[in-house]
Amino acid sequence: MNPNQGNKPKGALKELWVGIGITVGIYLLGLLILLVFSGLFFPYLLLAAIALIVIPIVCFTKGKTRMGQGALIGLALNILLFSACFGIMITNLGG
Repeated sequence: MNPNQGNKPKGALKELWVGIGITVGIYLLGLLILLVFSGLFFPYLLLAAIALIVIPIVCFTKGKTRMGQGALIGLALNILLFSACFGIMITNLGG
């Protein structure tokens, strides 16, 4: 038995996944908005960018560092997914 097991904070891994889930949920909401209301894409993009920057800041200031780290991981995933989808759209427009 490891003597350091008792020092592990409860729910630390759960908070990490919650942070990732929130940011990936924002991305999935964007896909839904794009499929249903394509005219709202640019307002969504602006609000999502603000939310993805504000969520980690709020998590770190409230002392939930694991959730903030998860939100930063999710932010990186969102940047990769947005740029990949944008690249696919741009290459398909060329003909």
